[in-house]
Amino acid sequence: MSKVLNAKNKPFSWSYSALADFENCPARYAAARFYCTSQFQETEAIVWGNRVHRAAEFAIKGRPHNDPEAFAPVAHYVAAFKASGHYLEAETEITLNENLELTGWFAKDAWFRAKIDVIVTKHHPNVAVLYDYKTGKIKEGDDQLRICAAALEKTRAGVDLFEGKFLWTKFKQVTGIKPIKREEIPQVWENILPRVARMQAAWDADNFPAKPSGLCPYCPVTNCLKRR
Repeated sequence: MSKVLNAKNKPFSWSYSALADFENCPARYAAARFYCTSQFQETEAIVWGNRVHRAAEFAIKGRPHNDPEAFAPVAHYVAAFKASGHYLEAETEITLNENLELTGWFAKDAWFRAKIDVIVTKHHPNVAVLYDYKTGKIKEGDDQLRICAAALEKTRAGVDLFEGKFLWTKFKQVTGIKPIKREEIPQVWENILPRVARMQAAWDADNFPAKPSGLCPYCPVTNCLKRR
């Protein structure tokens, strides 16, 4: 576990979103998560996404969401989940330590965190399917699904197969990954952990060079030239 603390006295930890931020631009990642100089900006898209997720979660848990507008894009998905008769979970938190062992979300050894929108556990055969609502435009890449499937495996001793799907609510489309067998999970970690190691090494060395791109004009970080 890294002993280097960020500006808020927190040690290194990661999630899929943190890894994506780092690989897109280490300088921007550092401003938000290491130096803590960049304030989180809650855009209209983020607010809308949070509303949709909350309405879906409440509906699956049988609680009134009182937000029919936000529930509308996911209503047919939720109805299908409930009609399946399988075991459902919503907004499930999974936390692993550096040894890839389960731990608490706020535990001192928390190293990796994931929150899965929906988990459908089937029996005969034993399959766990994770779903992630996406309320924006369709993007390529399925690393998030693979990482979450690998983390989910730690909580499902009797499951033999793991599936992952993105639900693109704005376009009513579904994309996903090839089902992952339990014995294939170690390979998922072998593929992802070297990338995490590079992020952790940058954290330990306080070395976050900027990665210029077309997104630079919209970035809140203004001192990039000092870190190139």
